[in-house]
Amino acid sequence: MKMKFVLISLFVLSSGVAFAQSDTVAAGKKAEPVSYVPKLDGTIKAKMEVDLNGGEYRFSVRNARLGVRGNVSPKMNYRLQMDFGNEGKISLLDAYAGYQSGGFTAELGQQQYHFSTDMDRGPSTNLFANRSFLSKYLTSYYGSELSGGKTVDYVRTLGSRDLGAFFSYRFASKLPLKLLAGVFNGSGINNPVWGKHVNVIGRAELGGSEGLQGAVAYYDGYAPQHTRVVERDGENVTENFEQKMRMAGFELRYVRGKFRIEGEYARRYLGTGSSSEVMAVALVQGFYRFDLPERSFARYLLPVVRWDLGNGVDYLNSDTRRRELFDANRITAGINLGFSTKLVRSEVRLNYEKYLLKERPSDFAVNKLLHDKFTLEIVASF
Repeated sequence: MKMKFVLISLFVLSSGVAFAQSDTVAAGKKAEPVSYVPKLDGTIKAKMEVDLNGGEYRFSVRNARLGVRGNVSPKMNYRLQMDFGNEGKISLLDAYAGYQSGGFTAELGQQQYHFSTDMDRGPSTNLFANRSFLSKYLTSYYGSELSGGKTVDYVRTLGSRDLGAFFSYRFASKLPLKLLAGVFNGSGINNPVWGKHVNVIGRAELGGSEGLQGAVAYYDGYAPQHTRVVERDGENVTENFEQKMRMAGFELRYVRGKFRIEGEYARRYLGTGSSSEVMAVALVQGFYRFDLPERSFARYLLPVVRWDLGNGVDYLNSDTRRRELFDANRITAGINLGFSTKLVRSEVRLNYEKYLLKERPSDFAVNKLLHDKFTLEIVASF
């Protein structure tokens, strides 16, 4: 069934090349000159956080990204992006080459697989200091290993990027419809493992840049191969295993001038054999931009607010080192001071996060993950 979906998707989207070329010829459009000068971009996010439950604080550099994109021929392009400050790690994020003709694009390499708009947002597009529940927890998976003769659990995440091929086609008609499909390793970034199956993603987007917009997406595959502890002949041993991972998502947003409101809902099914666990996450967020007079201390003020919901979210108890689940709501409210005409490019942000937990985990006092916080953040993007 999965391979049929892949073959049909590739056939339909590949046919977009012919449609795109014929549309251009029929319309008699002149091809615009192509620039081969590489375009640099980057973002630095630094912040101070205050734990409102314990009074502790910390300074950190969340992101220090540098990227380059450009063209090598009229229809072939490339993208390369690194992050030098991802919680102290240096990582390769994007590395792919693409082909584009009219409304059709094809990309091969390491890239985002576009399951969710909010998951795709990086430090140069996210308007909040911290990520939503959906983008942080949705693709998490778990396992266990032996440490000092004892079984300990871990929780990891697939993230929003993978190695594979991605195709899209935007219809050049009055109907603002875009179809997307991809095939990926399912092993996450910087991990080109061999396997006997591929993970697939399908997505449809409807709507223009203004007014009402919507999207649906479906992901089917496996979490990266990892380990679990099992008992054999009275002894605990570690074995490799895979968990089936399926995700379904729905998005709806409304944009009008300086106002934007949007909501996303997603469910993840994770398990082995006939059993699976369900995680549900959702968000509603919005903002309104107030432009300030030219000689003011800032160019704009941007009040932002977000409501997060997480049910059955994977959580690692730092005391017991065992995996647990939490249910929570979170309200984030803040104001962004912008010093450029473009959003996010030059901002100082003040965010307040309030967690509403159904039950407090046993390590709540020492684990800051679910604590109320105040964040002061500065973003510089180019």
